Amino acid sequence: MPELPEVETIVRGLREQILGIEIQAARLLKADMLRIPRRASRKFKDFFVGRNFVAIDRVGKFLLFTLNDRSRLVAHLGMTGKFVVTNGRFPDPPYLCSQYIFRNGQRLDHIDVRRFGRLEIYPSGSKIPIIERLGPDPLSPEFKPQTLRSLLFGRSGRRRRRAMHTLLLDQSLISGVGNIYASEALFRAGIRPQRRADRVRLRELGALADSLRQVMREAVAAGGTTVSDYRRVDDKPGRFVASLRVYDREGQPCRDCEAKIKRTILGGRSAYYCPKCQK
Repeated sequence: MPELPEVETIVRGLREQILGIEIQAARLLKADMLRIPRRASRKFKDFFVGRNFVAIDRVGKFLLFTLNDRSRLVAHLGMTGKFVVTNGRFPDPPYLCSQYIFRNGQRLDHIDVRRFGRLEIYPSGSKIPIIERLGPDPLSPEFKPQTLRSLLFGRSGRRRRRAMHTLLLDQSLISGVGNIYASEALFRAGIRPQRRADRVRLRELGALADSLRQVMREAVAAGGTTVSDYRRVDDKPGRFVASLRVYDREGQPCRDCEAKIKRTILGGRSAYYCPKCQK
């Protein structure tokens, strides 16, 4: 699933190519991808034709497209979704879900093989509940070691007892983190993914907050991580896969100590770690 660095890479690529250009046509080919709040009663194309995107932002793993009438399109890429900017003369690709054609001849294709993603349309002034429920972003200036520490305490005031890897995947606590970067950040901080949150020292949480920010920034600079389906808006893969230290490397030697990387299942998700470097 595209995580924070992949979505950030896509957003930056889209900003460079489609901002401010009039949309001449829009199509929804897979109606099950669209979830429209009650107030959004217009047909899909009517939200876009004759308008243009004035802002494209990322909130956690979500893309937020703002039109010049202040209505907004929210997109989540699910497991296999991608946005590709191409020339409008090219034939439609397989698994096309929605499409946006611009006055300058460019075309934005929304492709999703497994269709686990989603689209939501909100008229101007509407709140976006799914985004309001997200936790802080590791790349925001406000994200500091103290932020991570405060998130580890439940409403009762007691330290959470969940495994650290599972906790990092909770989007209501920290937004944008998935399996890849949870595993990589925990490796850099020297914390095993199955360690309970209430057994992690405060100084280790500081190291983890720094590791989260660092690995996210490095992955963004590399255009994200392509393990299987993820592609940038130019349909090229991300390069950070070459820098992965533990993720998807089960049985391979640790790049630091040569111990074999292990995999464990936490909350139904795979987590990778080095048994020697992480405690």
